[in-house]
Amino acid sequence: MPKSASFDIIGTCFSFEAPIAIIEQRLGPKLNALNLDAKTLFFAWFYAAQRDFTYVSMAGSYVPIAQVLTSTFRRACAVVDMPLDAVTDADIDAIMGAFKRMGPREGLKKCFDGLREAGWDVYGVTNGGSETSLEYFERAGIELDGEHLVSCDGIRVAKPDVRVYENADRHLTARGVGEGRGERWFVAAHAWDLVAARKVGFKTAYLDFEEHDPVTDVFGTFDLYVGSMEELLGKLKESS
Repeated sequence: MPKSASFDIIGTCFSFEAPIAIIEQRLGPKLNALNLDAKTLFFAWFYAAQRDFTYVSMAGSYVPIAQVLTSTFRRACAVVDMPLDAVTDADIDAIMGAFKRMGPREGLKKCFDGLREAGWDVYGVTNGGSETSLEYFERAGIELDGEHLVSCDGIRVAKPDVRVYENADRHLTARGVGEGRGERWFVAAHAWDLVAARKVGFKTAYLDFEEHDPVTDVFGTFDLYVGSMEELLGKLKESS
């Protein structure tokens, strides 16, 4: 049975340059007046939305992350002292549209293709919706079908609830993908993602291009630390 690599998608496989650019385009002067920049606002919004997505799920009231992001953008602006009425519906539509058009991390296609050439099976496990996630890969010219994608929307539970990773693990078993230590890897640019995957038995690979510091005193250590998709490909192939 083949080894597998299951990738987080938002932030790990696809980067945030597109929505950040649209925030700058539409709100840049208003942010500049507050001595802020689009990247700072974006991550304040996105990380708070991840928190809200997860906490609402923990409370048994799951709401898809796209809805959370859409509904909380004005609040994120208000937190940094931009009036609620300074953000229009058209601004939010444009930003969410760009969010759906995020581009791939450098080397992503080469990594996916290289793993498959080496006999691995490659999956996505995401907080995002299935349709949007599959469109990311299609636009990037990277093969990934619905059988190789596991979305939190399917079980209405948010990462990093361990049930998401258990569900992914069951999906791999049902598809005849290799079991046992070293056969199933989980790849993410978020330490919190890997903590839960590790509990289910996945080997863990941490990409440092979003968080930069793995903060091992909080999250513990992972099996692999890499700085790029190219390095990830080489290290995973070496593990075969």
